[in-house]
Amino acid sequence: MSIDSWRTVALLAAVLAGLIAAGLLLLLRWDRRRRLAARPDWARMLADSDYFKQSVWRIFRARGYRVEWARAFNDPIERQEREVVFALTRRGELVAALCGRWVIPITSEIITRFEKALATTQAQRGMIVTTSYFTDAARAEAAGLPVELHDGRQLAEWIEDIWA
Repeated sequence: MSIDSWRTVALLAAVLAGLIAAGLLLLLRWDRRRRLAARPDWARMLADSDYFKQSVWRIFRARGYRVEWARAFNDPIERQEREVVFALTRRGELVAALCGRWVIPITSEIITRFEKALATTQAQRGMIVTTSYFTDAARAEAAGLPVELHDGRQLAEWIEDIWA
């Protein structure tokens, strides 16, 4: 074979390799989009802290918030991540969100602690999102505060609205 023939073969091989690489990248992007587009699984949200964090992140984004950062915290008794704090922005407003995959009711004590912590931030308002529910005392404590309460029923409705 002449040098020109080898160059032609090498060029064709390079083009073919490029096409294969591009096809693989498209396939990987499609798979990532498919996974991100999937409706969050409630049972998995309760069982898997990383999945919970990712799912709530996706829910906030779908609701028009930009997630600036998120940090998970360990439950001091169970030694597993149950709470995630999100810093969110929407239309220039900073919102602090405490999100928990709790199974027990959220009490007024949690509302009081969150309000005190919120006062130390630059957030204009806060929200508490739980897989559980709020006691009547917790709802009364939050009345008039710049804190929104969203229970498990509301969270399930958001999922239904977004992935309907």
